[in-house]
Amino acid sequence: MIEPARVLLVDDEEGVRLSLHALLDRDYCVSSVATGEDALEALPRFRPDLVLLDVRLLPSMSGLDTLAHIKAFDASIEVVMITAFASLATLNEALRRGAFGYLIKPFPRRDLALMVRDALARRQSRQS
Repeated sequence: MIEPARVLLVDDEEGVRLSLHALLDRDYCVSSVATGEDALEALPRFRPDLVLLDVRLLPSMSGLDTLAHIKAFDASIEVVMITAFASLATLNEALRRGAFGYLIKPFPRRDLALMVRDALARRQSRQS
């Protein structure tokens, strides 16, 4: 039996984490944390295939800084940035730092499903 992909949700808003968890836990093994620091602590034990990462994390480490640390830990982990405060500069910086994509809250379920599927497909093709 094939093990489901592991998805780590990182968002400081509990409601967002709960909503994303509910949307994804049917098809994936999902874990969630509230801060960038918690995400970095979760990496070695959870070993995510994909991280959904809020751009504006509170209170300390930003999503962009967390992204850089995730990629330094394991460059093969795909990261999709999520935000309610979209800007072209942030989008460009996230992509420059290795993010797979960018979703703007609130996003349709279908967009989330497609982004997750495509990011995981890219990870799988790179590991083959």
